Amino acid sequence: MEKVRFSSVYDEGALPDTNLIGAAGMSVLVEADGRRTLFGLGRRPRYLEHNMFSMDIEPDSIDQVVVSHGHADHFGGLKGFLKDRSSPIDVYAPAGAWGGRRTLFGQTGISEPPEYAGKVVRHDIPGWVQLSEHVCVTPPLTDNGSEESFLVVDSKSGLILLSGCCHPGLDHVFDAVKSRFGRYPTALIGGLHITRKADTLADLYAGYLRDNDCRRLYLNHCTGIAGMNRMRTVLGLKGINDFYAGQTVEFNLV
Repeated sequence: MEKVRFSSVYDEGALPDTNLIGAAGMSVLVEADGRRTLFGLGRRPRYLEHNMFSMDIEPDSIDQVVVSHGHADHFGGLKGFLKDRSSPIDVYAPAGAWGGRRTLFGQTGISEPPEYAGKVVRHDIPGWVQLSEHVCVTPPLTDNGSEESFLVVDSKSGLILLSGCCHPGLDHVFDAVKSRFGRYPTALIGGLHITRKADTLADLYAGYLRDNDCRRLYLNHCTGIAGMNRMRTVLGLKGINDFYAGQTVEFNLV
């Protein structure tokens, strides 16, 4: 039976008893339809390079990269990814995520490192983008003043939503998915941007996921340990799975 596999490559947490580095940022490898998509690039180039090497993920084996939004913890590792890659790579991102200007606070958007000129093939995300038969990317959602795209896999197990930070709000993202597919996701992977003191938001999201029967949850990154533990007060101790660097989850695709 054909599967879709999600592997956490870069996250604040890393599996114990491994040499994987845990650091601020997010990168998830999605393998479906015979293609490999890297969703996010983490913040630090050498950390991404290290974790990919440790997980035996060759940069040249990646077919495309999706950057969900223009925050450095989702695109900062680009140089590390390109370092050992021999051919150009398609990079999909909202138009507003590109930029490349440097300020006192760091880089403001994705840009091609000069030393790797010609290796980035830019693709703005204007609307729904079909990456393969079962994998697509949402248009940039701009609710709550943010601009962020999400990856959706239409699997035999239901719709799977991969989220970078969920800045537009979980209900807005779910509504966008339903407008396309006629149903809500049944699985959620990634970040929900719940800060340490956002107990109200954690309770709201936990109740929303429960009420909409989205039960397979693999959360990491900006959801935060405190956020996940707070959500467990509503969903139960086994209601949420950690998704640290080095962890993998599979679903039946067809």
